[in-house]
Amino acid sequence: MKAIFTGLNGTVAPYVKQYFEAHGYEVIPYDRNKVPIDDDLKIRVFFNEVNPDLVIHFAMGAVSWTAVLARLSYEKNIKFVYISTVSVFSNDNFGPHDILAIPDATDDYGQYKRNSEEVVKKVNPLAYIIRLGWQIGYEKGSNNMIDFLYKRMEQDGIIRASDQWFPSTSFIKDTAKAIFQIVTNLNYGLYHVNSNDHLTFYEIVKNLSNIYPDFKVEKSNDFKADHRMVDERVEIPKLSEIFKK
Repeated sequence: MKAIFTGLNGTVAPYVKQYFEAHGYEVIPYDRNKVPIDDDLKIRVFFNEVNPDLVIHFAMGAVSWTAVLARLSYEKNIKFVYISTVSVFSNDNFGPHDILAIPDATDDYGQYKRNSEEVVKKVNPLAYIIRLGWQIGYEKGSNNMIDFLYKRMEQDGIIRASDQWFPSTSFIKDTAKAIFQIVTNLNYGLYHVNSNDHLTFYEIVKNLSNIYPDFKVEKSNDFKADHRMVDERVEIPKLSEIFKK
């Protein structure tokens, strides 16, 4: 089985790549230096050369690029997966959000992801759209919660964490496994991946401080939101259970 992955220089895709490869997939990176994102013909040639069974689109880029990838996948009967985000919902839209919740984000990033989802659905009715929350990584140096918390410590000497905020979040390795299970075991459509069942950001950071003793945490109430996503079809460990271990 072959899979084309975009975004392998990002946060989540490398972990998903490792999981897919461990389960027998050959993962081919989409190299923008070799395959321009604005040249339909060269993208088509790339698809023909690789002849993939699966395309997973993690990367940021023009909505038109997403449209081409989704459309060509549909034309060639290739399974297509678009990785989206909880950020399609605004801070004022209180969750938990199921898959019937209406995205309402108007900021640049949230609107971009909303537009991307819509174009995928328009050109590829058999596409998977998988929304992710904030990823909990394992070290500094990438766009994940642990890196963010280290930066807060370096900047402020303390992490102020709201007990009025319920984020959508998961450990990256759990996210990778969930994506694999969705793509290989479930039908096309929209999915939500989130491990946070009922913990506030303060509770999450407090629990993480048991693993990362450098973290000093102070409770705040300066941000109130509920970004949790729910989807009973998706198997993923719950944070409340993880932190009990």
